[in-house]
Amino acid sequence: MKPFKLSKEKLFLEFRTSKNGLSKKEVKKRLKDFGFNIIQTRKKKNYIKEYLKEYTEFFPILLIIAGILALIADYFQPNEGNDILAYAIFGAVFINANFTFWQKYKADKTMEALLQLMPTYVKVRREGKIFKIDSKELVPGDIMILEEGDKIAADGVLIEVNNFYIDTSAIDGESKPKKREIYPGDAKREIDAKNMVYAGCVVVRGSAEAVVVATSMATEFGKIATLTQNVQKSLTPLEKEIIRMTKILTILALLAGVVFFVLGILSNKGFLIASIFALSLIVANVPEGLLPTITLSLSLAAQRMAKRKALIKNLASVQTLGSVTTICTDKTGTLTKNQMTVKEIYLANGDDIEVTGEGYEIEGEFIFKNRYTDKQLLKDLLIAGWCNSRAIVEKDKAIGDPTEIALVVAAKKYKIDIKNCKKIKENPFSSERKMMSTLVEIDNKKVLYVKGAPEKILERSTHFYNGKNIIKLDTTAKKRFENKLEELESRAFRVLTIAIGKEDKEENLTILGFVAMKDPPREEVKEAVEKCYQAKIKIMMITGDNAITAKAIAKEIGLQFDGVLTGDEIEKVDEEKLQEILKNKVYIFARMASAQKLKIASALQKNGEVVAMTGDGVNDAPALKKADIGVGMGSGTDVAKEASDMILLDDNFRSIVAAIEEGRTVYFNIKKFVTYILSSNVPEIVPYVLSFFLKIPNPLSVIQILSIDLGSDMLPGLALGSEKPEKNIMNRPPVGKKEKILDFEVFKRGYFMLGVIEASAAMFAFITFLLNHGWHYGEVHISDPILYRQAMTMTLLGAVTCQLANVWTLRSWDFNIWEIDLKSNKLLFFAMFAVFVWIWALLNVPVVQKIFNTAHVPIQDLWVLLPFPIILFITNETYKYIKKRKILI
Repeated sequence: MKPFKLSKEKLFLEFRTSKNGLSKKEVKKRLKDFGFNIIQTRKKKNYIKEYLKEYTEFFPILLIIAGILALIADYFQPNEGNDILAYAIFGAVFINANFTFWQKYKADKTMEALLQLMPTYVKVRREGKIFKIDSKELVPGDIMILEEGDKIAADGVLIEVNNFYIDTSAIDGESKPKKREIYPGDAKREIDAKNMVYAGCVVVRGSAEAVVVATSMATEFGKIATLTQNVQKSLTPLEKEIIRMTKILTILALLAGVVFFVLGILSNKGFLIASIFALSLIVANVPEGLLPTITLSLSLAAQRMAKRKALIKNLASVQTLGSVTTICTDKTGTLTKNQMTVKEIYLANGDDIEVTGEGYEIEGEFIFKNRYTDKQLLKDLLIAGWCNSRAIVEKDKAIGDPTEIALVVAAKKYKIDIKNCKKIKENPFSSERKMMSTLVEIDNKKVLYVKGAPEKILERSTHFYNGKNIIKLDTTAKKRFENKLEELESRAFRVLTIAIGKEDKEENLTILGFVAMKDPPREEVKEAVEKCYQAKIKIMMITGDNAITAKAIAKEIGLQFDGVLTGDEIEKVDEEKLQEILKNKVYIFARMASAQKLKIASALQKNGEVVAMTGDGVNDAPALKKADIGVGMGSGTDVAKEASDMILLDDNFRSIVAAIEEGRTVYFNIKKFVTYILSSNVPEIVPYVLSFFLKIPNPLSVIQILSIDLGSDMLPGLALGSEKPEKNIMNRPPVGKKEKILDFEVFKRGYFMLGVIEASAAMFAFITFLLNHGWHYGEVHISDPILYRQAMTMTLLGAVTCQLANVWTLRSWDFNIWEIDLKSNKLLFFAMFAVFVWIWALLNVPVVQKIFNTAHVPIQDLWVLLPFPIILFITNETYKYIKKRKILI
């Protein structure tokens, strides 16, 4: 059976449905029979392979080799603790692999859960009523209602069409829109039938109704879905920087190891001793906790963004947000509430009417400024607006374009009844024509109702209706309309002209009047705009409204701009000229077609801007892909969402600003964490170097280095990676494309300032403890093993206690500790508690002491540790204070 060959009647019979659609009971039954309408287009990850990959990265391989070397050393020199070192290294690899894998797995599952919040919605007719449902609930026999911009969710046979075109590139790769008709033509298979629509395709123009004949994997798209593969995304600047950073740190570690291995051999220390020594330096320099912390930082940022209504489709996009320099934003729904309300009506005879009420509530009054207002003319205008729309407004729902919903709501407020209005044909709205018309039969007469942009309707109009007579639209009358139009638009109204015509021709129209609507700005937008300007981010508004309305709205929300450019003006200039126009000036764009956004995005990028572009329609997709960050609307078309890097769950401009704030925060959190681990590397390296050149015992063992990296550094480092945005994060300029995390400032703070203090603390604690207990310089071998372990414990505690102070002073890159909220990072308090427990275990728990070669140290010897954390804390706080003062001066 080939459904596309069946007549409408036979199609209904075959699928046991009707023009009114299925019953709810039948839908439930078919859902059980056919299952949910879900197509698996993405190849599922093999999480076993993903887990094993964590052991094949550069760092894990390096550490595994180190562990094997330690086992070899233990074989030749038993009872030296190298076996424990090997097991500790293998344990570190295991912990790192599991932690990193878990964070990635959790991020995947979080994205899946969040994407479920963004279902594909489709309109269907069931039991004679129109419903907006999740596309997964479609079943064979459903009546789909398709309009421009919709993504088709199932295969269907058309039963009604109105100038209907679809993009079938998802099925056959052809990008040219194809016209669909009621009849199949000479097709022999589904893919060639002119009366079929297919899942995965997009409605480019017009409207239609179709009977669903196939869902999920039975669709044409489903049949080829198994052949699809995941698209491999290119590395973001952050990912490239992480690779560069880890390579630099690892190369430094390896170089240090090689140099001291050679020095060990030359100084006759023997191959094994030199190898262990070199191994110790490599382990001390390798930042084992770097990758898991970065993964956690990105994951937490994405989760925070989702809570702030911004869904990041891929973690790698987070950093790009921190670099955004220009936001190109739609007006309707993003800057405004997207709840159009008719506020004023200007009839063609010159009468003014004010309409009260807000939003989509059918409550309000019509206030007639002229007591002799022609109420029949008003009624005619409201009927024309309602009959020439697709919007549906009922008690608990409003479906359709906000402008059309406003017209229907206004008509309902005036108690209009259009039961006798029968639609014959519709010429849908397009951004090129800027108008829509519907041929209807009303009171046994055929009338063409037209609505659209005033300038377009005025061009095609020859008369106006004063309620009694049709009067020629002469120069005087036209001037009157133009003056009124300018006055309404200057008050930030969106104005539609309502007209009537004859037959199906949008020519020689007769004007009925103007309808002035307002979509009020969101209350929070003004503050978000101010925050952008503080962050040195430019905002360019793009709207389909005319220049006067665009300027009025821009001023109302506090946008700063040098001028207004219209879509026609953009069309006339080439990209090079547009690039020059946008070089040093900010514009708002009026009467723009979606396709013109691509030109703007391209010109801005060539000027060196990092562009975030919003969009919700089919035609926005190229611009969304072109932009550095494409921002789709939660209420927009599926095509726009798929082309985007980020989706606004609430369509709110404030959510873009919040996402940029989080993007910047991630960058600086990683910077803080890297500084933190570099500073702890110095007290791990310096003792080894000094023991090589000076006549002193080795102050630190490799297993103790690992206890710093994985025991006392890991949790505080993770806490730094989860810090919330600093209060000045949006007062900084955007993060430059070429800006590096591992820059001189990080090295200066980490190695040469904080690290030196920590190394001094570790060595001071070691030497002072030995001298206080009878040791003399030059005694390389200490006969009392307990004393030696106690001295090494002091070295370890010297580094760890400094790191406890270090994590607090690094909570902010710029601000002093008294300027930040001390209670805002709960993970840090848990980390501090865990480190104190760890220190207690190193000093008192025999099993821990044996593994990490530590010993109990009397409390009177611990006082020597106190000065250095205080010195470190004061040093960095003073450094930040002086640096900030210099910037302010």
